[in-house]
Amino acid sequence: MEAADQKAMELILEMGVATQEQIDDAIHVRERMLEMGMQPRSVAEILFEKGHIEREEFEEIRRKERRFQGQEQIAGYRLLERLGEGAMGTVYKARQLSLDREVAIKVLAPDLAKDDAYVERFMKEARAVARLNHTNVISGIDVGDADGIKYMVMEFADGMTVASLLRRGGSLDEERALRIGAQMARALDHAHRNHLVHRDVKPDNIIITGDGVAKLCDLGLARIESGTDDSTRMGTPAYMSPELARHDTAVDERTDLYSLGATLFHMVTGREPYTGKDGPSVMAKHLTEPVPNATEVEPSVSLETSALIAQLMAKQAVERIATAKELLDLLEERLRALQGARGVAASRASGGASAPVSARPSQPSSAPPSGGSAPVSRRRRRRR
Repeated sequence: MEAADQKAMELILEMGVATQEQIDDAIHVRERMLEMGMQPRSVAEILFEKGHIEREEFEEIRRKERRFQGQEQIAGYRLLERLGEGAMGTVYKARQLSLDREVAIKVLAPDLAKDDAYVERFMKEARAVARLNHTNVISGIDVGDADGIKYMVMEFADGMTVASLLRRGGSLDEERALRIGAQMARALDHAHRNHLVHRDVKPDNIIITGDGVAKLCDLGLARIESGTDDSTRMGTPAYMSPELARHDTAVDERTDLYSLGATLFHMVTGREPYTGKDGPSVMAKHLTEPVPNATEVEPSVSLETSALIAQLMAKQAVERIATAKELLDLLEERLRALQGARGVAASRASGGASAPVSARPSQPSSAPPSGGSAPVSRRRRRRR
C-alpha cells in the first residue's frame, strides 16, 4: 500500500468518518482495479464514491493529506517532513520560500487551536520568543494563522538532542555535562531577563548542533500551558519542579533551575532523578522524596557537582540557587576546578563553560583542550 493511502486511512479512522470494514472494502476495490490494469483511485475517493463519507469530509481528508506531504504552503513555507509530535502539536521541517532556507514549524494541536483564550496566549508568547536573540536559544522567526492553522516558525537546528546522547551513551562525562549546563544557564538568563519562563527544561529540549553549540528549544511555549487542566501539558514529570507538580499559579524562573538540575542529574548519572509506574507517581516523588545523591548513583561524579545539583533541586524554591546568572557563575567555577585538577591552565579553563559541546562522542584524552568536548561516558547504569 502506498504511503499516501496509508496516511489517508489513518486520517479517516482518526476523524471517525468511516469504519474499518468500509476501509477494507475500499482497499479491496482498489486492488481489483490494479489487477484489471485500471488507474486506481485512492481509498478516500472510493469511500466518497460509495457514499461512505460526505464531500466536506472528503475535502478535509484531501487537505490534511496535502499538508502532510508538503504540497501546501503555510504563509510562505513549504512543509518537508514531520519531525515530531507532542501534547502541544506537531513540529515540521519546512522551507521558507522567500529566503530559501530550512526552518522548523510548530503547528498547534487542533483541540488547543479551538480554544480562543489559549490561542491568544500562544500568539503572545510566540511573539515574545521571536524577539529573543541568543546563541544558546532556538530563535523564533514568525508566528501566524493560516486558515485556522496556528503555527510558530523557528530556527532549524540540525543536530542531536541531549536525550539522544543519553539513550546512546548512558551518561555524559561530568565536565561535558557541566558545559552543557552552563550554556543552558546562559539561555535561561537571557529568557528570564526577557520575562519568559520555560517550564519544560529537559534533555529532549536541548539540541547539540553540528558545530557543538547547545541550544534550548520550545522556549516560551510551555509557559502558556499553566491555564490548561491537562497536567501532561504543563511540563514533563521526570524533570518537573514541585511547584509545577502542585499546579501552583505563581511559578517563577526558579522552576526552570529545578528542571535544569534534574536534567544535569540525568546527564551525569545516566538515569532520571525519580522513576515510577506513571507520571503522577513520579510527580509525587518530586514533592515528597529526598533529592537523590548523584555521587551515590554514579561514584565518578564529584561531591561538589552532586551538591550543586541537590541545591538546584531543593523542594522549596527559596532554598534553590536564585538566578540563572548565579548558576552560571557556579558552573564556571566547577569547570575551572575540574580542569585545574587535571592540569589545564587557568587562563584556558576560564573559557570552558561557553565552549562548544560536540554532538558526537570524542576520543578519550588525558587532557583535552578546554574548548573541546569531553567524551561520552559508556558507563553501565548501576543496578539498584
